[in-house]
Amino acid sequence: MKRVGLVTGLLAWATFAAASVIAAPALEVQNSLVIPPHTVNGVKISELSGLAWDQDEQLLYAISDKGAIFHFTLDIRGNRLKAVKAVYAANLTDKEGERIKKGRRDSEGLTLLNANNGKAGDSQLVIAFEGIPRLIRFTPPGKAIKNISLPAVLDNKHAYQHGNDSLESVTFHPRYGFMTAPEMPLKGEPRTLHTLYSTKGQHWSFTAYPAKNSGISALEALPDGNLLVMERAWSGLFNPLVVSLRYLDFQQCAQDQACTLQDLQVLSSHLLVDNYEGLTHIQGNQYLMVGDDGNEDFLPTTLTLFTLDLGK
Repeated sequence: MKRVGLVTGLLAWATFAAASVIAAPALEVQNSLVIPPHTVNGVKISELSGLAWDQDEQLLYAISDKGAIFHFTLDIRGNRLKAVKAVYAANLTDKEGERIKKGRRDSEGLTLLNANNGKAGDSQLVIAFEGIPRLIRFTPPGKAIKNISLPAVLDNKHAYQHGNDSLESVTFHPRYGFMTAPEMPLKGEPRTLHTLYSTKGQHWSFTAYPAKNSGISALEALPDGNLLVMERAWSGLFNPLVVSLRYLDFQQCAQDQACTLQDLQVLSSHLLVDNYEGLTHIQGNQYLMVGDDGNEDFLPTTLTLFTLDLGK
């Protein structure tokens, strides 16, 4: 009887283990479209760095490194992105309606509030800025509403390795509030140990993807309550650009909030990988990510549709 019980137990464990493998998130790139270089309302579509989808308005918002906001309509059929059309563009302004000053307009990360509540006209953008690290709420047309208080450790611009290594990402989590992270670890921290911070006071750490200078470029809260992390690594012309999409399961983090991430997709090439910087959930298992053209004529602004099946 003991032997039968042991065998039964082993079979049950094997079945559980197999189910766990099957339930692992599966990411598949579907297709990409290049947005041709052009201007809208006198604003050039270039250097897109953050994305957010407004389900209520059926609009894709994008921001650029130069402090501009764009609105796009999408044509998605099945799992294919068929068309993208820019319908609005403007430079971001302060609360008085003046364009945000140079040196303070490096907008990088984007998320939304009230974008899927069934009410039209109440959406708000939340934008993360580099240089002088800030999180600011904006109206969809691009006018500042109010700053969001940062965790104290992120509020000191001198704590960052460099001004260009500060806040590139932001997402809103229904449990943890706004979540953001330095692109590269803060001064005094290991160069390969990333930390996420919540405006509610929590933090989580994890080892960076094992490519030199792999920094956090985007975050997206997922329908299952976990997190999709995009990292980008660049270490010179003679090394490949590496973009990694990684899954953080909060339930798998240790008591000290040290987490182990699962690598879902890694793109690596000297020439063929777009400089992906932003991502957003569209609907169901569909997501978009955007490639930054760096304001270079020979580089494309690419929107890529991918599916992520969470398996839970």
